[in-house]
Amino acid sequence: MKKKKLFICSCGLRAGQLTPETARALKLCSVVFSHSLAGGPVASIVRGFCPDLRPLVNLSPDEIVRAIKAALKTRPAAAFLTYGNPFFLNEAASLLKRELERSGAEVEVLPAVSSFDAIVNMLPLGEFSPAGLRLLHAGLSGGEVEFFPGMDTLVFMPDKLNRAERPEHAGARKKFLSRAAAAYPAGHPAWLVNAPFMEDLEGRLVRATIGTLGRALRRADRNTTLYIPAVKTRR
Repeated sequence: MKKKKLFICSCGLRAGQLTPETARALKLCSVVFSHSLAGGPVASIVRGFCPDLRPLVNLSPDEIVRAIKAALKTRPAAAFLTYGNPFFLNEAASLLKRELERSGAEVEVLPAVSSFDAIVNMLPLGEFSPAGLRLLHAGLSGGEVEFFPGMDTLVFMPDKLNRAERPEHAGARKKFLSRAAAAYPAGHPAWLVNAPFMEDLEGRLVRATIGTLGRALRRADRNTTLYIPAVKTRR
C-alpha cells in the first residue's frame, strides 16, 4: 500500500513568492490546509492548483494535526501551507511532521522565501560581525537571555515579551530589558524589523536604542524581529 503524503510548504511572504516547486506539490494534493490563509490573492492562486483549500485559522497545533490526519484517511496526499519558512518557529509544522511520520505517512518540507531573507536585505546584513550572528526566540526565553555584545543578534518574536504566555514567564519583559541594559551602552542602536508581508506589503524598520527599547517593544507585533548589532571594539 502506497504511503500517504503530506507536504509542509509555504507561499513565501506575499503573492508572487510561491515557488514552482511548491506549485507542483499543490497540484499533487486533493486538499490544502492553512492556518494563515483564509482569503485574499494568495488563496486565489493556491485554489488554481488545488481547489479544496481549507482554512484552519485560530486552531491549536493539536487541532490542526487532528484535521489533517482525518483528511489523509481518505485522501492520498495533502498539504499544510503556511508563510515564510514553513518549519522555522512553527509549532504546528513541527508537531505535524512528528505525528504524521509516527503514523506512517511520508512528510516532505519544502523551502520558501522567509522573513530572514527579507531582514537580511532590509538592514542590510551583507556581512556579520567577526564573532558571528546569533538567533534567539524571545517566546521561549522568559526574558532569561544572556547577551554577547560582540555578536550581531536577531531576536525573533519579541512581541511575546509583552505578555506572559506561561506562568514561569511572568516578568519576562522586565528581565529582558534589564539584561540588555547591563550588556550594552544605553545609546547602542537596536532595530525593530517587520519584513514585507501579505498584510503589510511595505514592511517597516524602526530605529531605537537600548535605552529606549522598552518603549519601542510596545510596538512589536507577531511579525516583528529585533536586531541588535554587535558593539564595535576599537583597535
